[in-house]
Amino acid sequence: MASRHSTLTASFADRAGTAGHPLSRYLFRLMDLKASNLCLSADVQTARELLYLADKVGPSIVVLKTHYDLISGWDYNPQNGTGAKLAALARKHGFLIFEDRKFVDIGKTVQMQYTAGTARIIDWAHITNANIDAGKDMVRALAEAAAKWRERINYEVKTSVTVGTPVSDHFEDDAEDDERADELSGLDPRETRSCESRDADGRKGSIVSITTVTQSFEPADSPRQSKNPGEGDEVLFAGIEEPPMDRGLLLLAQMSTKGCLMGKDYTQACVEAARENRAFVMGYVAQEGLNATPEDDFIHMTPGCKLPPSDDEENGVVQGDGLGQQYNTPAKLIGLGTDIVIVGRGIINAADPPSEAERYRRKAWKAKCDRKLPCTNCVSRHKQDACRYESGAPTAKEQRGHGRDGVRGSPGAEMMDSIPTKVANWGYSRTGASTLGFLQKIEGVSPDEPLSGLNPDKSQHCETFNTRERYKSLIRQLPARTYIDKLVDVYFTEFNWQYFALDRDLFDKQLAEWYRLPFGLLSTGGPQALAPDLRVFPGLLFQVLAISLLVLQSGSDPTFDSLKYAGNMTFEDLAVDYSESGVAILSLLGKRQMSVTTVLAGFLRASFLKFVGLVTEAWHAIGSAIRDAQEIGLHRDSLDPKPRTEDSEAVLENQWEIQRRRKLWITLVGWDVHTGVILGRPTTIDQSMVPPTLPVDAPLPKDRSKTAVVPRVESDPPTPLTRLLWGHQIMSPLREVLELEKEGPCPKDFTKIDKLHQRMVEIEERTPAYFRRDNPDTRFDDLPECYWLPYVRNTLPQLFAFNLMALHRPYIFTRPKSRTEALRASLAMLKAQRKHFQSLKPEHYKTFTLFFGTFDAIVLVTSIYILFPREHPEMVQNAIQHFHWAVERFEAMADRNALAKAGLGVLKAIYLRLKKFLGITCHTVKAMLDEPIQSLLSGCGPHGWDPVVPTPPSNGVSPAPPTSTITNGLSPIFSSPLTLSDGTTVSGSATSIDPGSARGDDFSPQLSDAYTTSSGSIVGGGSASVSVNGFPSSADLFTRGNDAAAAAAAAAANEAAGGGYDWTLPSNIDWASVQPIYATGDLLYNDLIRGGAGPGTAAQPWQFEGDFGNDSVWSLLNQYTPY
Repeated sequence: MASRHSTLTASFADRAGTAGHPLSRYLFRLMDLKASNLCLSADVQTARELLYLADKVGPSIVVLKTHYDLISGWDYNPQNGTGAKLAALARKHGFLIFEDRKFVDIGKTVQMQYTAGTARIIDWAHITNANIDAGKDMVRALAEAAAKWRERINYEVKTSVTVGTPVSDHFEDDAEDDERADELSGLDPRETRSCESRDADGRKGSIVSITTVTQSFEPADSPRQSKNPGEGDEVLFAGIEEPPMDRGLLLLAQMSTKGCLMGKDYTQACVEAARENRAFVMGYVAQEGLNATPEDDFIHMTPGCKLPPSDDEENGVVQGDGLGQQYNTPAKLIGLGTDIVIVGRGIINAADPPSEAERYRRKAWKAKCDRKLPCTNCVSRHKQDACRYESGAPTAKEQRGHGRDGVRGSPGAEMMDSIPTKVANWGYSRTGASTLGFLQKIEGVSPDEPLSGLNPDKSQHCETFNTRERYKSLIRQLPARTYIDKLVDVYFTEFNWQYFALDRDLFDKQLAEWYRLPFGLLSTGGPQALAPDLRVFPGLLFQVLAISLLVLQSGSDPTFDSLKYAGNMTFEDLAVDYSESGVAILSLLGKRQMSVTTVLAGFLRASFLKFVGLVTEAWHAIGSAIRDAQEIGLHRDSLDPKPRTEDSEAVLENQWEIQRRRKLWITLVGWDVHTGVILGRPTTIDQSMVPPTLPVDAPLPKDRSKTAVVPRVESDPPTPLTRLLWGHQIMSPLREVLELEKEGPCPKDFTKIDKLHQRMVEIEERTPAYFRRDNPDTRFDDLPECYWLPYVRNTLPQLFAFNLMALHRPYIFTRPKSRTEALRASLAMLKAQRKHFQSLKPEHYKTFTLFFGTFDAIVLVTSIYILFPREHPEMVQNAIQHFHWAVERFEAMADRNALAKAGLGVLKAIYLRLKKFLGITCHTVKAMLDEPIQSLLSGCGPHGWDPVVPTPPSNGVSPAPPTSTITNGLSPIFSSPLTLSDGTTVSGSATSIDPGSARGDDFSPQLSDAYTTSSGSIVGGGSASVSVNGFPSSADLFTRGNDAAAAAAAAAANEAAGGGYDWTLPSNIDWASVQPIYATGDLLYNDLIRGGAGPGTAAQPWQFEGDFGNDSVWSLLNQYTPY
C-alpha cells in the first residue's frame, strides 16, 4: 500500500499545492524551504531547558514536539508565559509547535482539556494529537471545539445616540439648512440619521443623532498568535509568512513501543476517522504510510528515530532503550512511508545538540530523496546543481534510467558541462588525490578557478530571496563602526598575540573593503555577489567582537553599555549573541567555496568557546575548523596558491599568503593535539602523517607586495610568530606521547619514556633568552610591539610542565619513577600557574589555562599521595602549600570562571581524603602554611566556615606553643625523619624549628610560626591532646555547622581505636588496569560532585559521581571514606 501511493514520490513542494488542510500546506512549504523533515521531541523537565533547546535547535527542525505536563516552571500567562515564548521562537526559526497531549476521553471532556484549563493548549500549539480508543466521536468533538475557537474573529456593532435642543440663532438660515440636509441625504442611513422639526415659535426642535459602526475585531486570545509575546521577537523567519490561524490534529494510529496493543482494527479506525474529519485531521503518528486512496493526502510523523553507529550502514540495526522504545534509522522510517521523523534523546543527550540536530536533519532529508541525480527535492527547490549524495552518487546506469533531459535541457547542453564541474557537484573534494583531482588534470581545468564558475548556467547559482534576507538580517546585528573599531583594538591588544591567528594589516584591509560595499549589492546580489573571503568576513568579525567583550570590566562601561539591549544584560550575554551570529553566517553560507577566512572564523569560535568554559564544544569546533582547513588544502604544500601574475608584487604577496596558511595550519595542529591530550580524546589530525612545513620566522612586513620573506636575525625583536613557532616546538613531543599511550601502562621498554623525557628537558634548556622566566633577556621589553613578552614568560613554563605530566601520567600506577617525575612536573606546573595568575587582571580569569593547569596538577599530586602515601614525604609541604594557593585562585576566579567554581567541590572532596590518608590535621596544615587558610580550607570553626584564629597577646608576640607527646598513631609516611624543603629535619625526638630558618621562596613555603613536637613528626598523629599554635586537635578542617559534634565523636572513636589511619591498599588491585587520569576531561564529561556536601552531611563520605568505569581512579577513591 505505502509503496504505491503518489505522496511517497511527490516532492514536498508539490504536496504543498495539493494538500487539503491549510496547516499541512504550510508545513510542506516550510519543509521545502528549510530542507528539513525533522521534528524534535523536547522531552525535558524545565521551561528553561525547553526554551533553550527550541532556540538552539530551531534552525534545523520544522516541528517542535512538547509535553507541557513534564515541565516544571511552566508559566501559564497567555501574553508572555512559556507558550507565548515558544510561539515567538517558532516564528523566529520557522517551525510549528506540536503538543503531544494524546487526548482520550469523552467528547465534552476533551473539548475542555483542549480549549480551557491552565495551559490552554489550543492558544499556543499549532498541532496536537489524540488516541481514539474513546471512539471516533471524540475526534469530531475536538474538531468542533477548534472550529468554534477559530470563529472568534467576528463583528462588533456599536451605536451612539446624541440628543440636543439648540436655539435657532445657532443655525444658519433656512437655505443653508436645506443645503446641509441635501448633503446629509447622500450618507449611508446606517451611519447617520437626523430627525429635525421646526416649532411655530421659530425655534429648532430637538435633534436626535444616531451613529452605527460595524467593524471586525480580533480578540486577544484569537487563533492568530500575539504579535508581542516576549522580548526579542522582532525577527520572523524569512521566506514564508506566519502560519495560518487553523489548528490541526494527528491521530495516534501506531506506536514505536515493543508489545504495542494497537492492532490493525484500531489503525483502520484511525484512517476512517481521519477521512471523516479532513478539515481538522492533518495526518497520523504512525510507523508506516497509511495513505491508500487517491484523495488521501495526510502527513505522517514517526517517533523512535535514531542514527546507527558511524561505522554501520544507513539501514543498520539500532538497539532499543530497554524500556520498550524501539528505534529505527531515518532511512528505514522514510522507506516505510513517513514524512517527518521525530527524534528526542538522540539530540537532547548529545554533547552538542544543535550540531547533532543538524546531522539528523541531513540524514533524514537525504533519506527522503528519490535518489535521482538531481533528485526531485533539489529540482523543486531550484538547487539541482547543489544536489549530492553523502553515501555515494547514483551509478551511471541508474542515471540513464532516470534521465535528465527534462531537467538540464537538451542532451547537447549536458555534454557541454565539464566533467569536473559535475563531479564537484557530487561532493568530491577538490584537494588531495581524489577522482576530481585526476579529472581536472585530464581536462586541463585549473584547480584555482572556482568550480562553480565553470558551469555555463549561471542562473542556477543565484541566491534565493530567503538566503539574501537571512544574510542581511544577520549582518544588521553588527554594531556601529565606532564600536567595532574599539573592540577590534581590544582583540589585537589582549588576545591576538597568544596564537597570532589574524594579521592586523590584512584584517584592517578586509574591514575597510567590507564598509565600502554598496548597499544595493547586498540587496540584489546577496552574499554570492561577494568574493568568498569577503562574504564570510562578517562571521569572522562577529567572533572578534565576541572575544573582545569577554575582557571588558564587569558592570557598567560608558563606552559599550549602549550595545546592550536588555536591562540586566551582561557583556558576556552580548558576546554569546555575537558569537552565535557568526556561527549562523557560516552555517548559512555552507561549505562551498570556503576560504582562509572561513577557517579563521571557525578557529576564533573555538577560542571563544574555550574562553567561556565550554571546552567540549570547543573541541568539536576546532575539529570542524580543521576539516574546513583540509578542504581548502592548508595541510598540503602541493595545494599552496599560485601567484595571479608573474610580476614581482604578485609573487611576493603570494609568498606571504603561503606563510599565512602555514601559520594557521600549525596553530590548528597544536590545538588539536593539546586539546586531545588534555581531554583524553582522539585527535582530528592523523599524528602519524608527515609534520607540516613551518612558516618562516620573518619580521612582520609593512607592505607585503614589496617585502620578501626573509628569516628574522638574532638582533631583530621577537614577534608573536616567534612565540608560536617556539610553542609548536615545545608541544611537538606530545605526538610521541599519544603514540606511547597506545602501548598501555606497561610498555615493553620504558627506555622510550626516559628518552622522550630527556628530549623534553633538552628543549626546555634551549629556551631563547627573551622567553626565559629566570634571568630573561629584557632588551626588547620596552618596544611597543613587544608588550606581550612578559606575559609569555609566565605561560611557556606551563607547556614544559604539562608535557612531562602527560608523558608520565599513564604510568604512575605501574612505575615508581614515573610517579616521582609526574609529582615534580605537577609542582612545577602549580608554581608556574601561580606566577601566571599574579600577572593577570581579573578580566582574564576566564582563561582556560588558569584552570586546567592547576586542576590537572592538583588531582595528579593528590592521587599519588592518596594511593601511595609512603612515597615522597620530602614534597608534602610543597604539595599542601600549593593546594592552598590553588584553592585561593579558584575562589578568586569562581565568579568569572565556571570551571573553577565546579572544580572547588572536587578539590574539597580530594582534600578530605588526602588529609586523612596522610594523617594530617587542621592545625598541622596551618603550621605548614605561611598564612591562615581562607574560605575552603578554613573550616576549623564550630559555627560554619570562619577560621578559628588565636587571639594574639597584647604585646604582639605569639605565645609559645605547648610541647606535645605523640606516642602512637603516627602516619606511616612520617615514621622516618622528615626533611623540610629548606633542609630542616624533624625526627622522632623533640625538635625545635626556628621561625627564621624555615623561610623559602614560593615553591618552598614558609612555616607560620615556631612549633615543637616530641617523639613524632610535624604531621599530627592520633592523640587528642595534640595542640599546635593553639589549635585544638579536635578541630577538623572541613567540619561545619551541626556536624562538629559528629566529627569530634569520630575523632574520639579513632583515638580509642589506637589513633591514626593506617592506609592499606587492597591486595587484589590490578594497577595496570587503572585508566590514566584526565582530570579536566573527567570534570567536563562527568558531574563529579553532584550537589556537594551541605550541612548535615559532613560525617558522610564524599562520593565522586559520573559515567566513569570501575577502572578509573575516581572509582578507586570512592571505595574509601574520608571520615
